[in-house]
Amino acid sequence: MKLHHLDYTQSENWLNSADKEALLKLISASFNDVDAEQYFTKYFSGDDAFTRKLRLYFDQNKVVGYCLITFSKSKQDVLIRASAAFYPEYRKGGNTFSFSMKQASLYWLKHPKQNIYYADTMLSPAMYRAMAKKTAIVWPSYNSQSVDKALFEQFNSSGQISDLLNLRCLLDVGRRTNYTEQEISRFKSSNKAEINFYCQVNPDFDKGNALFVIMPITLKQLLLTTIKLINPFSA
Repeated sequence: MKLHHLDYTQSENWLNSADKEALLKLISASFNDVDAEQYFTKYFSGDDAFTRKLRLYFDQNKVVGYCLITFSKSKQDVLIRASAAFYPEYRKGGNTFSFSMKQASLYWLKHPKQNIYYADTMLSPAMYRAMAKKTAIVWPSYNSQSVDKALFEQFNSSGQISDLLNLRCLLDVGRRTNYTEQEISRFKSSNKAEINFYCQVNPDFDKGNALFVIMPITLKQLLLTTIKLINPFSA
Protein backbone atom coordinates (compact mmCIF):
# COMPACT_ATOMS: atom_id res chain seq x y z
CA MET A 1 0.00 0.00 0.00
CA LYS A 2 1.47 3.32 -1.09
CA LEU A 3 1.46 5.97 1.62
CA HIS A 4 2.40 9.61 1.36
CA HIS A 5 4.30 11.41 4.08
CA LEU A 6 5.25 14.76 5.54
CA ASP A 7 8.52 15.54 7.33
CA TYR A 8 8.94 17.82 10.36
CA THR A 9 11.85 19.35 12.25
CA GLN A 10 11.34 20.39 15.86
CA SER A 11 13.09 23.75 15.50
CA GLU A 12 11.23 24.69 12.31
CA ASN A 13 7.78 23.18 11.73
CA TRP A 14 6.63 21.08 14.65
CA LEU A 15 3.24 19.57 15.41
CA ASN A 16 -0.08 21.39 15.61
CA SER A 17 -3.01 20.31 17.79
CA ALA A 18 -4.58 18.17 15.04
CA ASP A 19 -1.30 16.32 14.50
CA LYS A 20 -1.02 15.67 18.23
CA GLU A 21 -4.56 14.29 18.48
CA ALA A 22 -3.92 11.98 15.53
CA LEU A 23 -0.71 10.73 17.15
CA LEU A 24 -2.38 10.16 20.52
CA LYS A 25 -4.96 7.92 18.84
CA LEU A 26 -2.23 6.06 16.96
CA ILE A 27 -0.12 5.53 20.11
CA SER A 28 -3.15 4.23 22.03
CA ALA A 29 -3.96 1.79 19.22
CA SER A 30 -0.37 0.62 18.76
CA PHE A 31 0.74 -0.14 22.32
CA ASN A 32 -0.76 -1.85 25.33
CA ASP A 33 -0.11 -0.61 28.89
CA VAL A 34 0.77 2.93 27.85
CA ASP A 35 -0.61 6.36 28.70
CA ALA A 36 -0.62 8.07 25.30
CA GLU A 37 -0.35 11.59 26.72
CA GLN A 38 2.67 10.70 28.88
CA TYR A 39 4.26 8.84 25.97
CA PHE A 40 3.79 11.84 23.70
CA THR A 41 5.25 14.24 26.27
CA LYS A 42 8.30 12.02 26.85
CA TYR A 43 9.19 11.29 23.24
CA PHE A 44 7.85 14.25 21.27
CA SER A 45 8.47 17.19 23.60
CA GLY A 46 10.84 16.15 26.39
CA ASP A 47 13.94 18.24 27.08
CA ASP A 48 16.41 15.33 26.81
CA ALA A 49 16.88 15.76 23.04
CA PHE A 50 18.64 18.68 21.35
CA THR A 51 16.66 18.16 18.15
CA ARG A 52 14.00 15.89 16.66
CA LYS A 53 13.02 14.80 13.15
CA LEU A 54 9.63 13.30 12.39
CA ARG A 55 7.93 11.67 9.44
CA LEU A 56 4.15 11.25 9.48
CA TYR A 57 2.63 8.68 7.12
CA PHE A 58 -0.82 9.25 5.64
CA ASP A 59 -3.43 7.19 3.88
CA GLN A 60 -5.29 10.01 2.14
CA ASN A 61 -5.81 12.49 5.02
CA LYS A 62 -5.51 10.04 7.91
CA VAL A 63 -2.31 9.71 9.94
CA VAL A 64 -1.58 5.96 9.93
CA GLY A 65 2.02 5.87 11.15
CA TYR A 66 5.02 7.83 12.28
CA CYS A 67 8.79 7.58 12.63
CA LEU A 68 10.40 9.90 15.19
CA ILE A 69 14.17 10.44 15.35
CA THR A 70 15.66 12.13 18.43
CA PHE A 71 19.22 13.38 18.90
CA SER A 72 20.71 13.55 22.40
CA LYS A 73 24.11 13.62 24.11
CA SER A 74 25.59 10.82 26.22
CA LYS A 75 28.93 11.98 27.63
CA GLN A 76 30.93 12.87 24.49
CA ASP A 77 28.77 10.74 22.19
CA VAL A 78 25.71 11.62 20.14
CA LEU A 79 22.89 9.13 20.51
CA ILE A 80 20.25 8.87 17.82
CA ARG A 81 17.06 7.11 18.88
CA ALA A 82 13.95 6.12 16.99
CA SER A 83 10.32 5.64 17.88
CA ALA A 84 7.78 4.35 15.39
CA ALA A 85 4.20 3.12 15.31
CA PHE A 86 1.66 2.15 12.65
CA TYR A 87 -1.87 0.92 12.68
CA PRO A 88 -1.76 -2.89 12.23
CA GLU A 89 -2.81 -2.92 8.60
CA TYR A 90 0.02 -0.51 7.71
CA ARG A 91 2.87 -2.24 9.57
CA LYS A 92 5.80 -2.86 7.26
CA GLY A 93 9.30 -2.59 8.70
CA GLY A 94 10.69 -0.98 5.55
CA ASN A 95 8.52 2.10 6.05
CA THR A 96 10.90 3.63 8.58
CA PHE A 97 14.32 2.31 7.52
CA SER A 98 15.04 4.85 4.80
CA PHE A 99 13.99 7.82 6.94
CA SER A 100 15.98 6.66 9.97
CA MET A 101 19.18 6.00 8.04
CA LYS A 102 18.80 9.19 6.01
CA GLN A 103 18.63 11.30 9.17
CA ALA A 104 21.57 9.47 10.75
CA SER A 105 23.63 9.85 7.57
CA LEU A 106 22.86 13.54 7.20
CA TYR A 107 23.91 14.19 10.79
CA TRP A 108 27.16 12.27 10.27
CA LEU A 109 27.96 14.24 7.10
CA LYS A 110 27.70 17.49 9.10
CA HIS A 111 29.61 16.12 12.12
CA PRO A 112 32.03 13.44 10.83
CA LYS A 113 34.41 13.79 13.80
CA GLN A 114 31.77 13.08 16.46
CA ASN A 115 31.11 9.63 17.90
CA ILE A 116 27.60 8.92 16.67
CA TYR A 117 25.48 5.88 17.46
CA TYR A 118 21.97 4.94 16.41
CA ALA A 119 20.28 3.12 19.30
CA ASP A 120 16.82 1.63 19.41
CA THR A 121 14.70 -0.31 21.89
CA MET A 122 13.03 -2.74 19.52
CA LEU A 123 9.80 -4.27 20.80
CA SER A 124 9.10 -5.87 17.47
CA PRO A 125 10.93 -8.80 15.83
CA ALA A 126 9.74 -7.44 12.49
CA MET A 127 11.37 -4.06 13.12
CA TYR A 128 14.63 -5.74 14.11
CA ARG A 129 14.58 -7.80 10.92
CA ALA A 130 13.88 -4.73 8.78
CA MET A 131 16.94 -2.95 10.20
CA ALA A 132 19.28 -5.95 10.44
CA LYS A 133 18.60 -7.05 6.87
CA LYS A 134 19.58 -3.68 5.46
CA THR A 135 22.20 -2.30 7.86
CA ALA A 136 25.75 -3.64 7.68
CA ILE A 137 26.85 -3.27 11.32
CA VAL A 138 24.22 -4.07 13.96
CA TRP A 139 24.85 -5.02 17.60
CA PRO A 140 23.73 -7.60 18.64
CA SER A 141 23.43 -9.58 15.44
CA TYR A 142 22.60 -13.13 14.42
CA ASN A 143 25.77 -13.26 12.29
CA SER A 144 28.07 -12.92 15.33
CA GLN A 145 29.57 -9.48 14.74
CA SER A 146 31.98 -8.35 17.48
CA VAL A 147 30.22 -6.11 20.00
CA ASP A 148 31.47 -3.17 22.06
CA LYS A 149 29.98 -4.26 25.39
CA ALA A 150 30.97 -0.97 27.07
CA LEU A 151 28.49 0.92 24.87
CA PHE A 152 25.62 -1.24 26.12
CA GLU A 153 26.69 -0.56 29.70
CA GLN A 154 26.76 3.17 28.91
CA PHE A 155 23.60 3.55 26.84
CA ASN A 156 21.47 0.83 28.47
CA SER A 157 22.71 1.05 32.06
CA SER A 158 19.29 0.28 33.54
CA GLY A 159 18.74 -2.69 31.24
CA GLN A 160 19.03 -6.42 31.79
CA ILE A 161 21.79 -8.80 30.74
CA SER A 162 20.90 -11.45 28.17
CA ASP A 163 21.87 -14.90 29.44
CA LEU A 164 22.34 -16.02 25.85
CA LEU A 165 24.77 -13.25 24.88
CA ASN A 166 26.11 -12.08 28.26
CA LEU A 167 25.28 -8.57 27.05
CA ARG A 168 23.17 -5.79 28.61
CA CYS A 169 20.87 -5.67 25.60
CA LEU A 170 17.40 -6.11 27.13
CA LEU A 171 15.12 -3.49 28.62
CA ASP A 172 11.66 -3.58 30.20
CA VAL A 173 10.00 -0.56 28.58
CA GLY A 174 6.61 -0.94 30.29
CA ARG A 175 4.58 -1.20 27.10
CA ARG A 176 3.74 -3.91 24.59
CA THR A 177 3.18 -3.76 20.86
CA ASN A 178 -0.44 -4.61 20.19
CA TYR A 179 0.20 -7.96 18.45
CA THR A 180 -2.40 -10.71 18.26
CA GLU A 181 -1.67 -14.17 19.69
CA GLN A 182 -1.43 -15.49 16.13
CA GLU A 183 1.20 -12.89 15.21
CA ILE A 184 3.23 -13.67 18.35
CA SER A 185 3.08 -17.39 17.56
CA ARG A 186 4.26 -16.80 13.98
CA PHE A 187 7.21 -14.76 15.20
CA LYS A 188 8.27 -17.40 17.73
CA SER A 189 8.11 -20.20 15.16
CA SER A 190 9.73 -18.21 12.33
CA ASN A 191 12.73 -19.66 10.50
CA LYS A 192 13.88 -16.24 9.28
CA ALA A 193 17.37 -15.72 10.68
CA GLU A 194 16.85 -12.25 12.12
CA ILE A 195 13.48 -13.01 13.71
CA ASN A 196 14.65 -16.34 15.07
CA PHE A 197 17.68 -14.63 16.65
CA TYR A 198 15.54 -11.85 18.11
CA CYS A 199 13.11 -14.31 19.71
CA GLN A 200 15.94 -16.38 21.19
CA VAL A 201 17.60 -13.32 22.74
CA ASN A 202 14.34 -11.60 23.77
CA PRO A 203 11.66 -14.28 24.21
CA ASP A 204 9.52 -11.95 26.35
CA PHE A 205 9.01 -9.26 23.71
CA ASP A 206 5.24 -9.82 23.98
CA LYS A 207 5.41 -8.96 27.69
CA GLY A 208 7.03 -5.52 27.33
CA ASN A 209 10.69 -6.47 27.00
CA ALA A 210 12.62 -4.75 24.21
CA LEU A 211 15.90 -5.65 22.52
CA PHE A 212 18.35 -2.76 22.83
CA VAL A 213 20.17 -2.41 19.52
CA ILE A 214 23.16 -0.19 18.67
CA MET A 215 24.44 0.75 15.21
CA PRO A 216 27.60 2.88 14.89
CA ILE A 217 27.22 5.70 12.37
CA THR A 218 30.60 5.86 10.67
CA LEU A 219 32.00 6.07 7.15
CA LYS A 220 32.52 2.29 7.25
CA GLN A 221 28.89 1.75 8.23
CA LEU A 222 27.56 4.01 5.49
CA LEU A 223 29.73 2.43 2.79
CA LEU A 224 29.02 -1.17 3.79
CA THR A 225 25.30 -0.48 4.21
CA THR A 226 25.16 1.08 0.74
CA ILE A 227 26.88 -2.02 -0.68
CA LYS A 228 24.46 -4.28 1.20
CA LEU A 229 21.45 -2.39 -0.16
CA ILE A 230 22.79 -2.66 -3.71
CA ASN A 231 23.71 -6.33 -3.28
CA PRO A 232 21.98 -7.89 -0.23
CA PHE A 233 24.00 -11.11 -0.69
CA SER A 234 27.33 -9.29 -0.29
CA ALA A 235 27.19 -9.27 3.53
